[in-house]
This record gives sequence, structure tokens and C-alpha cells, in this order.
Amino acid sequence: MNMYPKRSRMSEPSNIQKLELINYKNEAGTELLGLSIELADDPNGGIQVRVIMDPQVISGVTVTPLQQKSCCG
Repeated sequence: MNMYPKRSRMSEPSNIQKLELINYKNEAGTELLGLSIELADDPNGGIQVRVIMDPQVISGVTVTPLQQKSCCG
């Protein structure tokens, strides 16, 4: 039984922006990625986001929709 959801494909690699948020060094002194996000334009509108995390560093990720009040109403 596969416990992981089916992955959706990001746009072409040339269109992806990667932001590294947390890096760390292991015992050997090698710098490793702890947390990053990838952003790409969605052909159907909006932005696709992929979170890349090292489970030894990040215990969980929560996505919360932003609720903004109207500027003029």
C-alpha cells in the first residue's frame, strides 16, 4: 500500500525558482539542505509550490491559507 499521495509535476525546470531557507552542516562538515521551496508558474494560473525538507531537521510543515481583508471595503 502506497502511503504517499501521487506527485503533481512542476513546470519546466528552466521556470523553477528554488529558495534555500535552512542549511546545516553534518558531523563531517558537509553543508546539507534542511529546508527549501521551489516555485513555478502554473500553466493554468497561479504558482506551483514544492517544499523540500530533510526530516532529520524539520519535524513538519503546515500550509495555512492567507486570509486578507479587502483594502477598500
